Amino acid sequence: MDDDEEVVIIGAGICGLATTLALHKKGIKCLVMERAESLRNVAGAAIGIRPNGWRALDQLGIGDNLRHTAVRLKRAREISLDGGKKKELSL
Repeated sequence: MDDDEEVVIIGAGICGLATTLALHKKGIKCLVMERAESLRNVAGAAIGIRPNGWRALDQLGIGDNLRHTAVRLKRAREISLDGGKKKELSL
């Protein structure tokens, strides 16, 4: 890749920003394009991160920083929409 070339990332969501960070760590220039003019303030929203997600965040070099602000879940409930079956998941 030439020094003048950039990768264009469409969307500044979790995947777009993670991709941008990974490419940046490899020395690849990126341009992130986002349609929204500002961050949305969504009250009550949460992101659940499972073990593989934490491993990916560790590879990006941001896992430790996020662990300091994360609220650890004590349990989770998985609900199937096709049969109404519920099961507890150990975390």
